[in-house]
Amino acid sequence: MADDDVYDDDFVCKLFSSGIGTRNVASRTSALDSIALCLETWSTACQTASEDRQRARKLLRDYLPTLLRLSDVCPFADVSVKCQSILQSAEARGVRIPLRKYDGPTSFIANSKVVPLNTENEETHELFVEAFLVDNRVTNMVRLMGYHPRYLTCFLRFHTYLMFQDGPLPLHLRHYIAILAAARHRCSYLVSLCEINFVNLGGDPKWLEGLENVPPKIQALNDINNIICHQPWLIAKTDIEALVQPGPNGWSLSELMHAVVILCHYHCLSGFAHGCCLNPEIDTKDGHIMRPLSQEVETDILPNGSRRSSAISSIGSSMPSTPRGSLTSEATLADDGDDRESEEIRILEHLREELSDDEMTTTELELQEFETQSKASAEITPSSGGTLPANGLARYMEEPEFQHQDFTQSGLNTSRTFRVLDYSWEDHGYSLANRLYPDVGQLLEEKFRLTSVLTYQTFGSTTDVDTSRFRCAVWNYIHCIKGIYHDDYHYAEVNKLLNIPIKKYIKLVTCYPERVTVTDFRGFMNILSPSEKVHLNLLLLEARLQAELLYVLRAIMQHMT
Repeated sequence: MADDDVYDDDFVCKLFSSGIGTRNVASRTSALDSIALCLETWSTACQTASEDRQRARKLLRDYLPTLLRLSDVCPFADVSVKCQSILQSAEARGVRIPLRKYDGPTSFIANSKVVPLNTENEETHELFVEAFLVDNRVTNMVRLMGYHPRYLTCFLRFHTYLMFQDGPLPLHLRHYIAILAAARHRCSYLVSLCEINFVNLGGDPKWLEGLENVPPKIQALNDINNIICHQPWLIAKTDIEALVQPGPNGWSLSELMHAVVILCHYHCLSGFAHGCCLNPEIDTKDGHIMRPLSQEVETDILPNGSRRSSAISSIGSSMPSTPRGSLTSEATLADDGDDRESEEIRILEHLREELSDDEMTTTELELQEFETQSKASAEITPSSGGTLPANGLARYMEEPEFQHQDFTQSGLNTSRTFRVLDYSWEDHGYSLANRLYPDVGQLLEEKFRLTSVLTYQTFGSTTDVDTSRFRCAVWNYIHCIKGIYHDDYHYAEVNKLLNIPIKKYIKLVTCYPERVTVTDFRGFMNILSPSEKVHLNLLLLEARLQAELLYVLRAIMQHMT
């Protein structure tokens, strides 16, 4: 490594990305040694009056949080150990070290109950490694999905293809579109991650200051982003035609297909992030704090008589923080008693029943039941939360006040109901998606199919339970909220299998995810384990994703014909 490389931001960035993001142990060791030398050089420069002092301070400010993340969340043990050693050495030289703010990937589930990075499950650990090699991190989102390795396999395959591999759109633009999508649900967790990737992939940092700094072609996505996210039934072929106009600001159909899949994907990921209350990543601005100055002079007396800075001993520890409720309040969230338990027992009994012939009804009666469910869902309204953007996300939004309005209250008559018999994913959407963006339809299909059949035959502590009807009720209830009618579904099942608390949670995550609190998460079906509640959130993610895509793909098809 040349002397000038120490202050070359691009060179240092590569050390942290391709240098560490490899299976080759020798390459990782070489990169870590170079990083240690950089930290030593920067630390020394900060204590002198040299011309490199300001550059050194900036580089420390930029890369110390990354070192902290790697010391705590990395599937390669050698990287974690070395990064912690580098941080301790820097602190010994007087450098202020960041501390992580949160303990674990989520504020809704105790860290001890989350799948550890060093899990003995080889399949899951390999998935964590694969995620790290693609994105140089194992996100809190991926860690929660680690409960379900079969799903995580499909998710990573799709997500990597959509955001990092060959496609119609350049890499940096994909992540900016993802920012616009996540901002609609005020999801600072995803926005922060996408901002990092946007810059690392060559995006113009000026774009991150607000929509007024992006090209008109990108600004033109705002209307369709708003509609798809909050009221997808309003999208029409005229919205597609407005985007595919000829000229420098027009979108080709393949570009638009790529863009709308990203928009839908990140709308739904925002629901998952809020629904599980994912904590900020350690190296994002909300994921760490700098060590308090008062700790710089405090020392601990070790058994051998030597002294150690108390701040050094705290590297890797966390500062208490409790967004939207906390685990400490678990004791105050006791069950409502026998009524709640008996309700869940009733659901289990219904799962064991078989649908009798006399419960089968005509198509007309089923449509009436669908309309009844739609109207009932409109009566389930969130009890808390405002609508204003948080954490400066308004800069990525137009019409921040535009939000979900129930399908039955949108002034649309029943003739506007989306009937899967007329346009379905299997018969229409899948092939159109694949045609405009090769392979994406297949990857989506794998994810939808896997999610619909994924089961462990458990319902809380009860085993050998066929949960297919419950999963189907959840899926179709979400589609019902979004105005999508399945002719072959018996909608009376919804009320049998989904009680009011779970309906409320489903609607919150699907329509108002930014308002989910720990009370909502813990307030439905307390018999379910953390893994099962994450599983439910995966169902919500995929059902909503398919619903949004159905509306968009139908509009694109209408434009093409």
